[in-house]
Parts: sequence; structure tokens; C-alpha cells
Amino acid sequence: MTALKRFSLTIGLLVFIAYLAYHALHGEQGVINHARIKADIASAEAVLAETRAQRMAMEDRVARLDDRTGAVDVDYLEERARAVLRFAHPNEIVVMTDPQRGF
Repeated sequence: MTALKRFSLTIGLLVFIAYLAYHALHGEQGVINHARIKADIASAEAVLAETRAQRMAMEDRVARLDDRTGAVDVDYLEERARAVLRFAHPNEIVVMTDPQRGF
């Protein structure tokens, strides 16, 4: 019985240290969760960069349609009308290409 009393403090401290070590690795603010959160942040930043690029492209398209002076870029307007409305003059030959393939 005296040996158990002698080592009870040591055993208690070892259990306490094991408890802290487990939560340092697997807890809400642990090392493993920290790595997962960093990966989530990197993924979200990539999505943000892509969204910002899309927004800049849209803003550029809007700016070309109408600058602040009220003048419309006629060439760009005609290009968009041809693409969206499939507009063409009767004597024109239209060759459609796939923009994804880069032709």
C-alpha cells in the first residue's frame, strides 16, 4: 500500500500530462485542427482570388460599354450583340469558334 501512495502523485501527474498532450493535438485549438484551418483558409483565399478576377473582368466589360461621359464603345457593343443575340448582317459569313479550346 505504501508503494501505491508513493507513486500516486507521479501517476496522477502522468495522467494529467497525457490529458494535456491529447488536447494539444486533437483539441479545438490543437495542432491538427490548426493545420486543417490553415488549409481551409488557403482554399478560401484561392476562391476569393478567382472571384476577384471575375469581378474585375465584369467591371472592365461594364466600363467598356459606358464610360462616365455617356459615350458607348460602339465596337464593343456590336461585338457583344453579335455574341449574345447572334446578330449578323445578311451578307456576312460567321464562323463560330470554341473559346474553351482557344481557336
